[in-house]
Amino acid sequence: MIIAIICGVLFLGASIAAIYFFSQAKKAKATGGKTEKEIVNYRSIIDQANDALIVIDIVDGRIHQTNPSAAELLGYTQEEILKKKLFDLHPKEMLERSSSIVADVWEKKGLIYKDIPFVKKNGEILPVECSAKVAPFAGRPAIVIYARDITERLKLEREIAIQSHIIEQKNKDITDSINYAKRIQEAILPTEEEMKEVLDDYFVYYRPKDIVSGDLYWANAVTTTLPGGINTKLSLIAALDCTGHGVPGAFMSIVGHTILEQTLTEPGINNPGEALDYLSKGVIRTLKQKAGDDFSIKDGMDIAMCAVDLKARKLQFAGANNPMYIVRNKEITQYSGDKQPIGAYVADQRPFRSNSVDLMPGDCVYIFTDGIADQFGGPRGKKFKYKQLQQLLVDNSHLPMKAQREVVHKVIQDWMNYPSEDGKGYEQTDDMLLIGFRVN
Repeated sequence: MIIAIICGVLFLGASIAAIYFFSQAKKAKATGGKTEKEIVNYRSIIDQANDALIVIDIVDGRIHQTNPSAAELLGYTQEEILKKKLFDLHPKEMLERSSSIVADVWEKKGLIYKDIPFVKKNGEILPVECSAKVAPFAGRPAIVIYARDITERLKLEREIAIQSHIIEQKNKDITDSINYAKRIQEAILPTEEEMKEVLDDYFVYYRPKDIVSGDLYWANAVTTTLPGGINTKLSLIAALDCTGHGVPGAFMSIVGHTILEQTLTEPGINNPGEALDYLSKGVIRTLKQKAGDDFSIKDGMDIAMCAVDLKARKLQFAGANNPMYIVRNKEITQYSGDKQPIGAYVADQRPFRSNSVDLMPGDCVYIFTDGIADQFGGPRGKKFKYKQLQQLLVDNSHLPMKAQREVVHKVIQDWMNYPSEDGKGYEQTDDMLLIGFRVN
């Protein structure tokens, strides 16, 4: 399209020059040849033009004037061309279209077209792009046509089209593969039925940035034995934020999920802190991370993990960089995790701490990743930040959990949709994950 526009501009300029040449010739005749020198100069310019020039009669298409480039293009001498009509240079099966073009040029006073090829003297069909303009010649209206061989351009356009198709197909193959990977990732996420076995009253706000996500939520229910031989149900919930997003993050999330599943059968794991220690060692072992090794993979993850006895209203929490919030009677309390990641080999990594919390009926517990707080938007194009997230949770903690999710979604969407400098709002910058549940 751009090539065609540029050529059209060039053709139009050439046509204007030709019109000026013919008008000057008419003027020279009227003034006794006073502008003869100018005419010679313009004739020289047209004769040296790279594009073929053909001047035809508006009535019968007879050729009045041509230039050396036209003769070279078509394989005739200039004298031979002057004995022909425009319609002799077009394929016989396209005579109706030729007449229509001439009529269009006359009606519109100008036209650029490339749907009618020329026929060379040797019979070869030559694709051309033409710029036509109405102009006077010898006191009669005529059409000035500038024609350019576009064989190479069409060849280039075909090659570009082939390459574009190849790229489009490769992109489709890649997207299809990632979409299939999404199905695998979604398969390892807890289903709604599985979540209901773990929590009674909850919501999950999960919003990947790309097709697949580096954020992951994990939930399981296990039976544990309390002192005195009493069995009780323990609900395990975790929100993971793996390094990066998209495909790299998705790979890490599967590593994290696999190791978390292993914690369920390890007899030495009795609280979230020990589970995070096991997870961190497992990531380091899986990715072969070593201290001081610049070539080992430095990826890891942040996590917030809870183990909740909903019947006894007891909770244990451990976190790697990520905190937990509890909202009670419209007041929020933050429980901070350890300031160290899972994996990404930290030489002086300490054991993760487990915090024990007594819960009360009506308490709302929230764990999350950093995607919401880091999302740009609003009237000043700033990050949403944790303080605003805290206020959002406090203000809506009285609502049913499912309703809280809808409020969170609307607030974040409005924040992102606030007009940016280009008026288009703000793109999602990271995966988003927020899990909330109420204690009954």
